[in-house]
Amino acid sequence: MSYVQGKSKNEILEAMSGTAQPGSAVHEQQKSAILVRCTEDIQVAFQEQSNATRKVNSSLVHLNVRIDSLEMAFKESSKSSSKVACALNWLTAALVLVGIAQVVVAYAK
Repeated sequence: MSYVQGKSKNEILEAMSGTAQPGSAVHEQQKSAILVRCTEDIQVAFQEQSNATRKVNSSLVHLNVRIDSLEMAFKESSKSSSKVACALNWLTAALVLVGIAQVVVAYAK
């Protein structure tokens, strides 16, 4: 007859404190059952931790992909901004030349 079948760790501990005699077969069965149940709990906790770690790693990979995409967008934006700045400089130079030409024409008359 099993003294631990279908019992939780707490139930086994309660039974040990009230009835089992250290060194008896019942006591040894209860100690073994507690060790087995604790080991099972540790296995479940490790599995849950492993699953959480996998999820975090997956999220980090996804985040790195998004960061790389964002960096590429910044580089493209920087190139476009440089092109716009260059075009504005040429436009400003052209307007200065037109202004100088207007001044020369105005003094020439």
